Amino acid sequence: MRNYFYTVAALETVRLGEKAPISEEKFLQFAEDTMDAKDYQVLLKSRWGLTEPTGSPFADRILSWEKELRLELAKARILKLDFDRAPVLPDSDGNYSLQEQVRAVMALDSPLDAERFLDNLRWSFLENMGACHFFDLEALVVYYLKLQLALRQEKFREELGRESFEKAYAAVSENFNMTTL
Repeated sequence: MRNYFYTVAALETVRLGEKAPISEEKFLQFAEDTMDAKDYQVLLKSRWGLTEPTGSPFADRILSWEKELRLELAKARILKLDFDRAPVLPDSDGNYSLQEQVRAVMALDSPLDAERFLDNLRWSFLENMGACHFFDLEALVVYYLKLQLALRQEKFREELGRESFEKAYAAVSENFNMTTL
């Protein structure tokens, strides 16, 4: 297992809710310049929402947890919408129990608050996963996933989000009304 003392030591700390210290493009370029090519490919595949194997059991565990979280959210949303015929969801791997966290998210009134709650949940999971990793590939995977969360939160704009939500809601309502006529 390779150590990346220089790579990790040269990176500024990422904090959720604060401006990211580096862009994703600059981080990836720096990582490519300082990492083994095989490890860099694992890093590139370590993105929220991806489900393909990364080549790293550590990164795959994190992405499996994210898949479980998304499945639980989908199940809760389907129940809330009370479909006559619920859509078929992929099977769960059953490795994580996230029902309580999803119930807490679903109880929030604001979509923005829900997104922040989910990002904090993801951040906490990353903190736990990375607790014993300091200068290895796993530390860089955790850093990259945290960077993605921080950059995502930078894009949150309440006014734009409300506007986008209202447009999407109007489109769904219109489609729903057309199908029930």
